[in-house]
Amino acid sequence: MKLKNIVTDRLILMPITLQIAEALMKNDNSEILKLGMKTNKAWPTNDTNDILPIIVKSLKENEPSGFETWMIERKDSKEIIGDIGFHGMPDENGEVEIGYGLVENERRKGFGFEAARAIMDFAIAHEAVKVVKADCLINNIPSARILDRLGMKEIRRDSELIYWEYSKNIKEM
Repeated sequence: MKLKNIVTDRLILMPITLQIAEALMKNDNSEILKLGMKTNKAWPTNDTNDILPIIVKSLKENEPSGFETWMIERKDSKEIIGDIGFHGMPDENGEVEIGYGLVENERRKGFGFEAARAIMDFAIAHEAVKVVKADCLINNIPSARILDRLGMKEIRRDSELIYWEYSKNIKEM
């Protein structure tokens, strides 16, 4: 399946391919440069580096579906400023979980919401998806604001995290 980029007003979300993920694991950004983009000095982040082996394993075992990880590119600078994606395919209950992260110098500019809105729209456009979930650290107020603005509802919290959910079956009043 050939995935198309997701384009918003200021961003392009581009799927991380097997070639890109394998190169990034070797601290090599040549695959990104071949696409005419550049990386922010702070990307990939430590969190992204931690999931690269999972991305590689998934892409080696499965055809890309869109329910993997996407790079977030600023249109104006062609710079990768973060990543966003899913923790896997929709499960048997139609649930998917999203996660995202931006490099620090690109936060608080609306890019997180813009990217999250786009990936959420991607998810809910799929018939198999019934619920979109996310979590954030209790003290991560900007991320909590993004999830709230997306129409997600807080379903519970523990000592570290707030858990959020959006159901396609619930109509907003």
